[in-house]
Amino acid sequence: MHATGAGEGVVAWVADQQLALITTHQLHIAGVGRGAVRRRLENETLHRMFRGVYLVGHPIPLPGGRELGAVLACGHRAFVSHRSAAALWGLARAPLDVDVTVVARGCRSRDGLRVHRVDRLDATDRDHKSGIPVTSPARAIVDYAATANAGELEYAIAEAHAHHLTTEPQILAAIERVPNHAGAASLRSILSQPGGARRTRSGGERAMLRLTRAAGLPAPRTNVLIEGYTADFLWAEERLIVEVDGYDFHSSRAAFERDHRRDIVHKNAGYEVLRFTARQLEDEPLYVAAVIARALDRRTRG
Repeated sequence: MHATGAGEGVVAWVADQQLALITTHQLHIAGVGRGAVRRRLENETLHRMFRGVYLVGHPIPLPGGRELGAVLACGHRAFVSHRSAAALWGLARAPLDVDVTVVARGCRSRDGLRVHRVDRLDATDRDHKSGIPVTSPARAIVDYAATANAGELEYAIAEAHAHHLTTEPQILAAIERVPNHAGAASLRSILSQPGGARRTRSGGERAMLRLTRAAGLPAPRTNVLIEGYTADFLWAEERLIVEVDGYDFHSSRAAFERDHRRDIVHKNAGYEVLRFTARQLEDEPLYVAAVIARALDRRTRG
C-alpha cells in the first residue's frame, strides 16, 4: 500500500484481499483521511461493520466476512473462536455475535462482537480457514463446549471426525492445554462414551423429512435422547425409531458396536428400531417409505 500510493485502486485492491473489507488504518495509509471516510459513508461506498472496519461497495458481507471483520476489528493476535469458530469449520450454526479470542492484548466486546481474552494460545491451537485466522478445529470444539448443549457438542465432535478435521487424541490434547476450561468436563464425558460421539446427519435429516412429507407420513422428531442414546428419527406415539447410517461414520468396529448397543437399549425400552443406509434413503426412497409406513401402521394397530 505504501509503495502504490493513494487512490481508488489501492482501496479496491485491499478490499479484494479481505472479503471486501478495509480498516480505518488501511484507509489512512491509502491516503483516505477522516473527512473522505465520512463522505464515503454518506454516499454509501463504505459501510461500517465494526468500529474501524468497513465493507467496500456493498452493505452485505461475503461468506466469512463478519468473522474476518471481527478479527480485523481486534487487530494483531486475534482469532475467530468458540461457537463462531465451530460454525466456520462447519460444526455449528453461526451465532449472532462473532466470538473472537485475543492473545495477551486488549480488545473490548461491542455490538456484534464478543471478545475472549487469553494470556497464551498454543501454536497448535491456531489455524486459518479461507484466509481467516481461526482457532483449530480441536480448540474450537473445546471452547464451544463451554456453551453448547450435549446434542450440539456431540454433533460438532462427530462431524469433525467424519470430515477428518481433527481426531480424538487432538481434542484430548487441546483439553489438556486448558484443563480447567468450562467445557472440559462435558467434552470428556462425550468422548468417553462407548464408540465416542455419534454423528447427526443434517443432510440425512432433510432427506428423511422430505420423504415423509412426500409419502404423506407423520413427521418424526429428530435427534431425541432416549435411555441415554440419541435416536435419529422418532415417532413417539408409535414408539418407532429409524436410524440412518452413513458409511463414513459407521464403518469402524467401534461405531458398529455402539450402534448395536444402542439398538438393544432402545428395543429393551419397548421401541421398534428400523435401520437404513444413507444410500437406501437416496436410491430407494419408495422402499424406505413403504417399510416405515407398514411399521407405523403395525405399531398403531398393535
